[in-house]
Amino acid sequence: MPAGINKKYMWNKIQLIGIVFFLLCVNFACSERGLDDSETENPTADNDTIVDPLPIADTEKWLYKKNKLTSKEEKFFGIGLWHVPGYTLTENNYTDVTHYDDFKERTASSNIVIIDSRYLKSYMNEKILMIGNFSATLHGYLDKITALPKSSDKDYYRTQYLKGNANNPELIEAFDNEVRRIVNKYPEFERAYFPIDEIALGGVAKWFIPPVIGEKMYESIKKRETNPIVLVDLMGHGRGSTFFFEQNYLKTHASMPVKPPYDLLSEGTNAQKTYPLLGFSQAYDGTPVYKFDHNGNYSYENLNIETLKRIWYENVRQIASAYQRNGNVFSINAFRDFYANPILAGVTTDAMKDGLKDKPIWLYFDGNGYAKPANVTPENYVKNVKCQIYTSIVHGATGIFFWNDWSKTAIVFDNLLPVLKELNENLYMIYFHTIERKIENDLHVMIKKDGNGGKYIIATNTSKTNDAALNVHGVEKKKLNPLEVYVSKIQ
Repeated sequence: MPAGINKKYMWNKIQLIGIVFFLLCVNFACSERGLDDSETENPTADNDTIVDPLPIADTEKWLYKKNKLTSKEEKFFGIGLWHVPGYTLTENNYTDVTHYDDFKERTASSNIVIIDSRYLKSYMNEKILMIGNFSATLHGYLDKITALPKSSDKDYYRTQYLKGNANNPELIEAFDNEVRRIVNKYPEFERAYFPIDEIALGGVAKWFIPPVIGEKMYESIKKRETNPIVLVDLMGHGRGSTFFFEQNYLKTHASMPVKPPYDLLSEGTNAQKTYPLLGFSQAYDGTPVYKFDHNGNYSYENLNIETLKRIWYENVRQIASAYQRNGNVFSINAFRDFYANPILAGVTTDAMKDGLKDKPIWLYFDGNGYAKPANVTPENYVKNVKCQIYTSIVHGATGIFFWNDWSKTAIVFDNLLPVLKELNENLYMIYFHTIERKIENDLHVMIKKDGNGGKYIIATNTSKTNDAALNVHGVEKKKLNPLEVYVSKIQ
């Protein structure tokens, strides 16, 4: 080989070795940093320092909706109101705008409303209208089946029938017709659905409605609606359900008996004649939900808080798992339990996350004092509710709903409105990625991080009586008072 060619060959070989060495170094550096498909580098921050990489995947489960102005899919934090306290309901005259200003003011911080169709006005289409009448549809269908008993324990027989006839064409047609009716009746509204309240407790019935029935309702909705919001309210508490009685019974039996097995109930339970099926409500481990005296009067079983938290978590987790194909957003309403033990808002969210795996959680809260003790002021009651709300958010909830008792005055709701306004002002940071979550007894802490490396803290103390030490790097505040909520940028 001529000398000139040999030198050129050697130089090219050296260049090639250098390039390979450089690529190996880059690969090793990326491996050391742990970058993969779930992470990406952030651009340089304003101070020219490289901020930590943020995950592409969400750190909470979000519902996404298309922004009407930009057509982009964006995270949607649902804030829903069932009834609007302080707003005057009037029938007829759909186009009447007399009370529009009141409606606009009192729903300013919400984006979803549930309003009885008798009181709907055209201007309400500024909000998403959530509708649900499937309980009436389901029981209307069952009422026509003459072979089913009409007795006070009829719901047991109805559930057994539904489990064996979930694919009945007449039942599917009833659900299809109900969705068709809704779509035709409310064409001017963006519609959402809540098919049946407390479906795992039975809704308006006294025995649970099988998960497969919820699935059929959801299928009927999706036939006629594109990407609808379908909110599944699982239970009115996490203490137990007849669902678990069946689960436990079937561990040792091939099938459920034709008639309710009253022989398994206590004497006091059998004395309850108005709701004879109530004694079958139990937790996953067989713990009774209710205790009965010899006259059949009932109340919740007394459970210490640690036992309640354990049973509540596992009940909710298993129920959420069983019903996860019933919709795309899930909830529980437990107003009195949440007020008594605000920490249950966090326990509930954790349990639902573990049971659902990939569905958003919007817990129900008391918006108008249904569960407020008579000796508690509206201000103090709302302070408790605010702690419940933010505790659920710390644990991963990405929406909230409020049930409002029509029989109450609007004084509690009046005190709630500033809380909702503040929540809206905080949403920008709630949308950021979570980089740390710390739960220690009654202290609940979430650290958020924006795209430029800025950090934010959301913290709550669910104790009604004791302070909670807050030791977070960069946060000057060192303790939270009982039921205090703290939201701030970390300097």
